[in-house]
Amino acid sequence: MGLSIAENCLRRGMEAVVLDKGPFAREASWAGAGYLDLRSASGVGGAFFALCKKSYDLYPEWTARLKKDSGVDPELLDSGSLDLAFNDEEETAIHRMEANLKTFGFSGQWLSPAQAAQIEPSLSPKVKSAFYLKETRQVRSPRLTRALLQVLQKGKVQLRELEPVDDFLIKGRQVIGVRTPKGVLEGDAVVVASGAWSGSLAEKLDLHLQAKPFRGQVVMFRTKPGTLRHILFSGLQKAFTYLVPRLDGHIFVGSTLEDAGFEKITTPEGMEKLKSGAAKVLPGLSQQLIEDTWAGLRPGSLDGWPYLGRVPGKDGLYWATGHFTHGILLSAVTGQLLAQALAGERPSLDLMPFALDRSPHAAAGI
Repeated sequence: MGLSIAENCLRRGMEAVVLDKGPFAREASWAGAGYLDLRSASGVGGAFFALCKKSYDLYPEWTARLKKDSGVDPELLDSGSLDLAFNDEEETAIHRMEANLKTFGFSGQWLSPAQAAQIEPSLSPKVKSAFYLKETRQVRSPRLTRALLQVLQKGKVQLRELEPVDDFLIKGRQVIGVRTPKGVLEGDAVVVASGAWSGSLAEKLDLHLQAKPFRGQVVMFRTKPGTLRHILFSGLQKAFTYLVPRLDGHIFVGSTLEDAGFEKITTPEGMEKLKSGAAKVLPGLSQQLIEDTWAGLRPGSLDGWPYLGRVPGKDGLYWATGHFTHGILLSAVTGQLLAQALAGERPSLDLMPFALDRSPHAAAGI
């Protein structure tokens, strides 16, 4: 979020300094699968869907610009997706999702097991039906953040990693800067975009931020390119599993959703859930090499909606956090909206539904 905001500020001619308590882009933005879709957002609707849809629409132009300016390809792919049903309950849930999508003009196609196997030959023969949605995209999030860093470096933006914020500088109602172990930084505005760690910064400002981390564990398989071509979704609630194929043949399998504090570790239970979920969908994966496993911390919020915009009662202070499971998708629009607000422009979407002091909305889910 911080890198996206800084890139949008750079395009508007504003000077920015980006601070990170650790190495740049090594938390949720590095850990995430990077699939971009509107399936769950369509079930929430309203301002949340509008936010997700605008960000989804920004991605082609944004990533093309980043690729051109950085030389790094974020690998935005129109992969399409298959929601797989193994039983009547799962099929019913997918029909509900289909109805939600139709209200916003998206229509998919139901496939028989034979039709699904034609486009994904490695699928389990136990698949009862599959719902194909062509609009599901993906971006390779570590490459996206690498492209952002390259653009910011070329633009002479100050990038200061391993530099946590110790405190804020306040003059009356105005937040005028921050203090770090390396000194004082003053500015016209301060944006807090610290993901799962934003709550501790809120405490320094005597703000109550209803946010906490949610752990997600991941397994990465190495296969031959083309083994899987579409993004796959399978299972309900705690059994939910998704598989995201990369151009180079890697298959990203995610993810758990755990209230485990800041314990950013993998567990035997989490690994078993992901491996068994993946093997249920693609039986041949059980014979493939697991290249890596890891865990990340999603920044939760009051209701799954992000906190965006100016902080009431604190002039010059802005928030951009709490994106929960939609962080990579929402990074494009978050950068644009916050840069517009910082530049004194009218944001292209109303930020009031995402205010820090809002009442709870309908939960955004996964």
